[in-house]
Amino acid sequence: MLELRKGTELEHRYVIHDVAGTGGFSAVWKASDKQLNRDVAIKRLFKSEASSASEDLTPVLAEARKNAQLIHTNIVQVYDIIDVAGEHLIVMEYVDGPSLHENLRSRARASEIIPLDQAVAILKDILSGVAFAHSKNICHRDLSPLNILITSSSIPKIADFGIARVLGETKASALSPDSGPQAGTGNPNFMSPEQARGEPADFSSDLFMVGIIGYLLLTGKHPFAHPTGLFTIPELIIDANHVPDPPKPPSNLTASEQRLYREYAAVVMRLLHRERAARFGSAREALNAIDAVTPSLECPACHERVPEHHRFCGFCGASLDKEAAAPPSAAQLSQPNLSADELVQQGFQLTRLQRWDEAIQVYRQAIAADTDFQRAYWNLGFALNRIGEYEEAIEVLKRGLALPGGHPEHLSQFYYALAFANSNLKNYEEAFEQVEEALRLQPGSLKSLYLRAKIDVYLGRIADARRDAAEILRRNPDHAAAIRLLDELPG
Repeated sequence: MLELRKGTELEHRYVIHDVAGTGGFSAVWKASDKQLNRDVAIKRLFKSEASSASEDLTPVLAEARKNAQLIHTNIVQVYDIIDVAGEHLIVMEYVDGPSLHENLRSRARASEIIPLDQAVAILKDILSGVAFAHSKNICHRDLSPLNILITSSSIPKIADFGIARVLGETKASALSPDSGPQAGTGNPNFMSPEQARGEPADFSSDLFMVGIIGYLLLTGKHPFAHPTGLFTIPELIIDANHVPDPPKPPSNLTASEQRLYREYAAVVMRLLHRERAARFGSAREALNAIDAVTPSLECPACHERVPEHHRFCGFCGASLDKEAAAPPSAAQLSQPNLSADELVQQGFQLTRLQRWDEAIQVYRQAIAADTDFQRAYWNLGFALNRIGEYEEAIEVLKRGLALPGGHPEHLSQFYYALAFANSNLKNYEEAFEQVEEALRLQPGSLKSLYLRAKIDVYLGRIADARRDAAEILRRNPDHAAAIRLLDELPG
């Protein structure tokens, strides 16, 4: 029988350190990867009570191999699956911080809640990870604060995509028939109503679970926890007549902050709708709804969204045009023989309305009309980044960069977009080189400086990240993202 303890070496490569955590289906150890000189987490799967045969874990391992393709900043990456003494161990990215569950409990003990801007940032990061997984046709089915880990630099990472589903099914098969529908997948306190009824979970079920997490982030309370304590959370989740109260803004917020709070709360309540059809159509749609809470304009120079009351873009400093262009009509979109420039203008108008799929189609038409029109490649790459299609964005942007010519400011935008895509795919060293090139071409770009700070955080270069954030605030003291970054950095 395999015995894991401090100092145990596996595969002549992984050296065990300490137990990082245990759960109902597994234990996780912190270890060192001697070959790549990095810390890793090693998950040891417990055998089912129904059988001791290693074949029981075949579906779990297949799920883990499938999930190894999920390479995203907000997802815990699966690196390897090893077979040691007849047991299969999953080697994963090590996260050097507590779970969101521990974070929320700590704040609850101190009668505190997470500040609004930080809560929304965490919710957006979780949705970004979920949206990316869904784009790869992978559903989690067991999202809860327990499997959302927070790095020491405050980056949320979702663990165990899909694995809990298979483990849950394996364990449920060993239970008696009268165990009830909740003997299946997921944590009973974080299930969607359809899961609680024993129905299969889907992408929409993931959104409901994110809604519960969002409610906890805003209020510090579970939406289905009854104040009397006379009802259990699973009882109220399955009770079709119970509707959680909408989160109420804390009294210490300003009037404008309370308005924002209510609008963010409305997004969370839609995620929590009992009927799947009434929830958002996708995680990406929920992200767009959060972005729409603060009225914004799109900068005509760098295309970043900027609060509408600003006169200048906080990312590139350009003067903001308050006149919004009218969206193209169906007749305009179907006009034949439009030039590449005219098509790009139409696509840009569609992006201002966040009609990303239509804009992408129009940008592709522009490239087909003129394969040397560099601006069409950048606009297409930008739009693909916004919907999380990072691999395709990189391919399109590199094609655009390979074209001759280009103003330094425009080339800087290409490198910025490439760095953004690569950082989301965790290609941090490549992303850093690209954002450095963006800053060389356009030294005054605050958005590139901020992205470099974020990449430094991912690479563990905290002092460099602090330096960049401080420089951003020297140039723009109201840069909210830089302020939050400095607040969240350790030390």
